[in-house]
Amino acid sequence: MAISAVGEGCHDQITPMLSQIVEAIIPFLNDSHPRVRYAACNALGQMATDFTPLFENNFHSKVVPALLTLLDDYANPRVQAHAGAALVNFFEECPQKIVVNYMESVVNKIEQVLNIKIKELMERGSKLVLEQIVVTLASLADSAQENFQNYYDKFIPCLKFIIQNATTKELRLLRGKCIECISLIGLAVGSERFCSDANDIMNLLLQNQTGELILDDDDPQLSYMISSWARICKILGNQFEPYLPFVMPSVLKAAAIKIEVALLDQDDMKVVEDDNDWQCVNLGDQQTFGIKTVGLEEKA
Repeated sequence: MAISAVGEGCHDQITPMLSQIVEAIIPFLNDSHPRVRYAACNALGQMATDFTPLFENNFHSKVVPALLTLLDDYANPRVQAHAGAALVNFFEECPQKIVVNYMESVVNKIEQVLNIKIKELMERGSKLVLEQIVVTLASLADSAQENFQNYYDKFIPCLKFIIQNATTKELRLLRGKCIECISLIGLAVGSERFCSDANDIMNLLLQNQTGELILDDDDPQLSYMISSWARICKILGNQFEPYLPFVMPSVLKAAAIKIEVALLDQDDMKVVEDDNDWQCVNLGDQQTFGIKTVGLEEKA
């Protein structure tokens, strides 16, 4: 964890010894203790971000297969999910020519985990790994672009299935991530491939509306939906026009969100200090500036 923390700040000093550090970390992905495996994932994921593209170019043959192996750690969902998150970091900046070499093995592993986790969601309601694997899939499609064409039919049906069935409050984030994933896959494969499903998917997203989509202001789906609509609109062009009456009220409502800001004294601070919705900056003289961050992402 310390290595993953210092990488960014010590970039120039660590770069010459990056090879030794990676060689030292990789064996810990097989450590007997799940927390050590988790920390090794964390270090590799962070270094993929901090030392791009050197890291991806030089260490893909060691890192990708090792992280794929950890996606089989079904006994430790947090480790499994963290391996998926590290792959996202890797794919985000990875040259497409490298991503393409791993398509078959990564796709097969994601498909296997996705199917098992959908079953677990239906039987036990567990969602941690499923949320992450959907993000990993989205990242892969985004990196692979047109090279994802052959795998389109593998994933669209199960993503549609999740959107259709993840309707309870505790599954809103999962649903939002699936919506994002579908739109990124659509953007990757292009309008010709995506058009046949676009209508279906838009109807799924809008099915619980009566004239406009009714979502709570703090619904995590909203920011995913707005950015996904933007992608789908980009894919469909003029064909998106029929959806505008249903989409625009939510978009305009989000753009009009009033962001709450306040000067807080010590008594006020006691009220908001444990509230994740507020970010506070101390101004000295026992005064604090607070901003309520709920809705900021949607507004942006």
